[in-house]
Amino acid sequence: MQLKPSEILDRFQPQQLITDRQGPDNAITGFAPIDQCGPGDLVFVDNLKYLPALRQQRPAAVITTAAIAAELHDLGDLAILLAPNVRLATALVKQAYDDRDFYRTEWPRIHPSAVIHDSVAIPGDAVIGPGVVVGRNVHLGEGVVLMANCVVEHDARIGAASVLHPGCVVSHGCEVGARCMLKAGCVVGSEGFGFAQDEQRRNYRIPHTGKVIIEDRVIIGANTTIDRGTYGATVIRSGTIIDALCHIGHNVEIDEDCILCAHTGISGSSKFGKRVIATGQTGVLDHVTVASDSVLLHRAGLHNSVKEPGMYAGGPVQPLQQYLKNMAVMPRLAEMWSRLKQLEKKVQRLLPPEQ
Repeated sequence: MQLKPSEILDRFQPQQLITDRQGPDNAITGFAPIDQCGPGDLVFVDNLKYLPALRQQRPAAVITTAAIAAELHDLGDLAILLAPNVRLATALVKQAYDDRDFYRTEWPRIHPSAVIHDSVAIPGDAVIGPGVVVGRNVHLGEGVVLMANCVVEHDARIGAASVLHPGCVVSHGCEVGARCMLKAGCVVGSEGFGFAQDEQRRNYRIPHTGKVIIEDRVIIGANTTIDRGTYGATVIRSGTIIDALCHIGHNVEIDEDCILCAHTGISGSSKFGKRVIATGQTGVLDHVTVASDSVLLHRAGLHNSVKEPGMYAGGPVQPLQQYLKNMAVMPRLAEMWSRLKQLEKKVQRLLPPEQ
């Protein structure tokens, strides 16, 4: 890598991600965390506690806030780039210069072992890896990357510049938007969990004839499963991020820019509003609605709908402050029970004897 701070400024100043540059225009040869950086590295610093390490390690350049940059006047040989939001700058600058290039692989652009139906038009810049299977009437957008052993079943659609990591499955008729990323082992459009029982409690599968619609800029973590609708669609709206090992049931709707952390499970026909955050191991029963801008914490268990935005925790879910108060009492329950029994005995002794 050969990069100059002035190049980063020129690229990102128009959108005000990087607003200014101070100090020399040092050559940048790599990106590194602050505790492992050295000469030639670019680092990101968003907290004053990292300044001692910055002074000791002496990287070539730093992206930081104006307030922190004011503390670096003694480092005249350090190139400083100013960013109002350092974490956002970390994401977008690393994407631009220090990300994996999915279009450069050790294989031919279309691997000879791929099985692609004759009805499929392959874009000239698509990358299709070993063992990929693409079914009848699949639509592939420009710049699609299908890595090893992906399966895209008939009549599915994959939008432009979307990347499917190894072993992903997009089932028949499902739709993946543009600039999405499905990480290894994702299953989109598996049949939902729907069964009927007879009088002897034998189970009979209910066919799920709907689909999954994933809009643009959605990222889905490894080994996450999203079930197709029973009749209509399971929908994941634009900008939503889903972690690994999550399960989204049939006919669920997740609105824009939500974050679902690992092991979250959402049962059928539940609906999340915009920007909902569900932390690890959140569990949601069927037909539950969660208001936009809600945050679900501490293995939240939702039996009923959350109608007002806020922070909720525990199971059954409670407003966060109420949950914290209840949790503070929990370690003293045995002591409180013992004191209650003693108090009952004292009260009993004070009562007159029964006639």
